[in-house]
Amino acid sequence: MELQQLAKTILYTPTLEARFFLPEGGLTSLTDHDPGKPQPWIEPLRPENLQIAPKKKRKSLPHPSSLHDPAMRVRCLHTFANHEMMALELMAWALLAYPDAPPAFRRGMAWLIQEEQRHLALYIERIEDNNACFGDLPVNDHFWRIAPLLDTPLKWVCALNLTFEQANLDHAPVFARYFRKAGDEKSAALMDQIVEDEIKHVGFGVRWLRHFSNGVLSDFETFTQNLNDYMGIERAKGDEFNVEARRLAGFDDDFIQALKTA
Repeated sequence: MELQQLAKTILYTPTLEARFFLPEGGLTSLTDHDPGKPQPWIEPLRPENLQIAPKKKRKSLPHPSSLHDPAMRVRCLHTFANHEMMALELMAWALLAYPDAPPAFRRGMAWLIQEEQRHLALYIERIEDNNACFGDLPVNDHFWRIAPLLDTPLKWVCALNLTFEQANLDHAPVFARYFRKAGDEKSAALMDQIVEDEIKHVGFGVRWLRHFSNGVLSDFETFTQNLNDYMGIERAKGDEFNVEARRLAGFDDDFIQALKTA
């Protein structure tokens, strides 16, 4: 199966099950002989219970201090599951949007898709362990809104890997701590796993940031120049700034300090 067919199956089959699609034989069986032409962002097809809700019906991410309430734990897990699904969809779209990107970048995107599939499955499992279902609550289009602005692979990695996923290096440990305080060790362990995986995903972004840069600007300058009005630099970090995780992801100290003080 071609990479572009994997992407189209995930994006344009209106079922949750399609988000977990991989060909028989896994990633090693995928080929990329026909990347196709660049395709603009088109909202993915989803089942009825996972359609984007009107703004007045959406639920905000609960504050971690509220996780002692079982309903808030479900809302939190549901929000994170939707984040994973949106990220997965944007990764699939990247295979259609950037057919001329280096083969290693496109292969890496398929690996990221598989990682996000695993995360989504783990969140759904935790939701179901709490006697709820993914799709019970309204979902938003938080990540989707930036897609039309991501007209280069560099802008894509700055948005997804280096903003949304980098911020998780700060947010996930906080939620892990509060899940533990609430007595939900399984959800806390899931957040610990998310941090470990996000270090690898952010590392993917760091490597490609440097690959796509012109070599004149610093990593931080390249990063900030490829953000957009919707997605400011403040979205790349949380209140509890995780320096060590950023070092493990491959950022140098100049980048880390510049982001911390920005």
